[in-house]
Amino acid sequence: MKILKLMGVLVVGIAILASCTTFKASGLSYDLKAPKTTSLGDFKVEVWVNEFLGSSGGANLFNITADATEGPVKDAIQKEIKDRNGDAAINVTIEHQASFVDILLNVVTSSIYAPGMVIVTGTVVKYE
Repeated sequence: MKILKLMGVLVVGIAILASCTTFKASGLSYDLKAPKTTSLGDFKVEVWVNEFLGSSGGANLFNITADATEGPVKDAIQKEIKDRNGDAAINVTIEHQASFVDILLNVVTSSIYAPGMVIVTGTVVKYE
């Protein structure tokens, strides 16, 4: 019985070490009557986020800084549009990830510190 408990703890430990958590929102641009556009290129931006009183890598009801990523993500998208002399970004995907180290820091600090990475991808377009 003791060996079975030890094996269970070992399996759970290995699963935790090999895992990461991800929150993803995709397909954020939508318009019933979209104007004609010319694609100026795809982009991928990584934004480091430091949240507090929550969990790493995604949504949490008690995360008081959950909206803290909105500004940096919006700024990153606007910078990509400006750098390519575009008018808009379409097919935007926002992915919130946490590595094992991020989750470990979150656990060690009892969910006080919740680091993570937000990856934003999409296509910059110019209206015709």
